[in-house]
Amino acid sequence: MTILFRRLTGLLAGSCLLLTGCSESVTPSSTEHQQASAAPHETAAVTIQISDTKATAETRSLFAWLRAQRGEGILFGHQHETTQGLTITSTDGTQSDTFNAVGDFAAVYGWDTLSIISPKKEGDIVEQVKKAHARGGIITVSTHPDNPLTDTQKTEGSDVGTSWDRTPAVVASLPGGEAHDVYRGYLDEVAEWALQLKDNEGKLIPVIFRILHENTGSWFWWGEEQSTPEEYKALYRYTVEYLRDTKGVHNFLYAYSPNAFDDATEENYLERYPGDAWVDVIGFDTYGPSADNQAWFDKLVANAALMVNMAESRGKIPVISEVGIRAPEIEAGLYDNQWYQKMINNLKADPVARQIAFLLVWRNAPEGVPGPDGEPVPHYWVPTNRQENIDNGTLEDFKAFYADEFTRFNRDIEGVYSLKTSLAQ
Repeated sequence: MTILFRRLTGLLAGSCLLLTGCSESVTPSSTEHQQASAAPHETAAVTIQISDTKATAETRSLFAWLRAQRGEGILFGHQHETTQGLTITSTDGTQSDTFNAVGDFAAVYGWDTLSIISPKKEGDIVEQVKKAHARGGIITVSTHPDNPLTDTQKTEGSDVGTSWDRTPAVVASLPGGEAHDVYRGYLDEVAEWALQLKDNEGKLIPVIFRILHENTGSWFWWGEEQSTPEEYKALYRYTVEYLRDTKGVHNFLYAYSPNAFDDATEENYLERYPGDAWVDVIGFDTYGPSADNQAWFDKLVANAALMVNMAESRGKIPVISEVGIRAPEIEAGLYDNQWYQKMINNLKADPVARQIAFLLVWRNAPEGVPGPDGEPVPHYWVPTNRQENIDNGTLEDFKAFYADEFTRFNRDIEGVYSLKTSLAQ
């Protein structure tokens, strides 16, 4: 099945959902069609070098597959793909706004430790992750751990004690620090979750684990103003070593993702980079304006090209770990009904940036978020099949992005977890 035909069947399925309320079952199963964008089939083992030499075969295959498919197309990812949405009637992992809009799921499913570390404020996700993996999807988990110094001081409606609490806590979280036991407790919960995350055959499900992201900003307790580069590196390394070496988690690839740089240079990127031995996936987070945004798209391309070049020289996977219109503009009702097409066209036009493995947009909050007056305001990044998005042209823009021959959704990928690999000596 060609990509174009796959797009048409998906869009027809999305139209069916809009008109008749079809369920996921309207799309072909993974055995009913030939996915067109799988990485090249390998007859011999693919040699790789990753941070965990004891990684499971499936985790090693995920790494090799993502490396191999670069330049063949960019995978689309969405945070809370099947657990939050504006048009879904269930959060059990069988529905998504993406699917309802275009007839296919995202290829990359994003979640967060807010669904893993107690009290799991974003809800348990084990069954939804299993369903995404069963479709052949790729799982990534970002980290928003509470501030370990102040987590007992939480009050309703306040950032105190949360990841957004800017009280510096990096040094305190390291071994010997006053909050180390609390931080280690967070990791114990992550490890327990990872070691119980198995498919129907009892195999551990691979996860791209994105540690303490956006660390070059200062809105989290691990940010630039809250820690020196060496302090941050030490906590990132400790996190990997504790999960991998102490707790025996071997189904994680580890991702590093600061904010995009105005001056996209390797020197800037490496300032807080923990080192090749602790990182498998390199990326960046970036949000830009809804209007007059070509300069921001130029910045996006420059940072993507930097990731590709660094990944090539270091044997890593290059990604855009978060991308979108800035939240305050989304929440003010602003939009760009050409945004998705601009993004893919700008990336495709650059011979280096087009080799990025995947990009991920943020969540579709079903009830929005509280605005300045306390009333809910919009907080979503995937246009839906609601009348609002039809009328303002954003749904048509997203459909065009989906129909582009260079984007990849869930049904476009196969063989992610079955490549044979060997470790570089």
